[in-house]
Amino acid sequence: MFLKNTTVNVFVGCCASSFLMEILMTTTPKSANFVTFLQFFFISLQGFIFRTFDVLRPKIPFKKYFILISLFFITSVANNYVYALHVPSTLHMIIRSASSPASMLVSWYAKNRRPKLNSVIGSVLISTGVAVAMYGGATLVEENKGNLLEWSLGVFILLSTLITGAFTGLQQEILYAKYGKYPEEMLFYTHILPLPMFLGIYPQLKEIASSLSNGIWLIILLNTISQFYCTHSVHDLASKENFVTVTFMLTLRKFVSLLISSIVFKNNFTYLHLLGTILVFVGTYIYFDYFKTRAQRPVSLKDD
Repeated sequence: MFLKNTTVNVFVGCCASSFLMEILMTTTPKSANFVTFLQFFFISLQGFIFRTFDVLRPKIPFKKYFILISLFFITSVANNYVYALHVPSTLHMIIRSASSPASMLVSWYAKNRRPKLNSVIGSVLISTGVAVAMYGGATLVEENKGNLLEWSLGVFILLSTLITGAFTGLQQEILYAKYGKYPEEMLFYTHILPLPMFLGIYPQLKEIASSLSNGIWLIILLNTISQFYCTHSVHDLASKENFVTVTFMLTLRKFVSLLISSIVFKNNFTYLHLLGTILVFVGTYIYFDYFKTRAQRPVSLKDD
């Protein structure tokens, strides 16, 4: 029951955050890093005020958070930077839809154990379904900005963040397995410790903050709250399942967000959406059939 509730919370919080973020990127595309900063600050402030754990004596040593935080920060900021390189949104979304297979490859490499065929097939099918649906929902003619060099750099960054994102999940799993599961503590430290890194882009943050209208500030506030709800739920899920399954769930969530976006913003549903939906449902069935056979065991470094 806990897992089901957590999964629902992930979908509700993350879909709401994604929906609001799409509105922000449409109206103020340069505000991505500023929104990320506010999300980090809000989550840190909430954790400090309520203090559901000992802030000064964490269960997981401070130094053990270093690799996790570095990977997390680099992945977040790098993905935001790609927007400034004018990589076509279609290509951007399709590459990021491959996060589930990337996590599976990283797991295979790190654990030196081949994943189950069921999970491989399910992961590839859902990623393919998301990519197909994203292509079907893309604008046929995109504004021609940037150049080949910028696009190439953007694609390289996107491919790199697939790997750094997967290693972020792996590092989180390693810390849980070694020191115990403390999602509230990890949520707090992975957001408060990177805050000083934003000083490097302070002029940009200040410029964006001074140019926002009251309506945009309201959307940012709602996005920040929904992102807190999303991130909190994801950390809870990560304390129950391995990072490959968590990534799979988040890929599935991206598909739901895509359908919402297609209906609300584009008001279309093409045959590619239908094909993508079929692939996602088949992939989910295959993956979770394998998932059930595991009897929802606690996360372990021996899991695939």
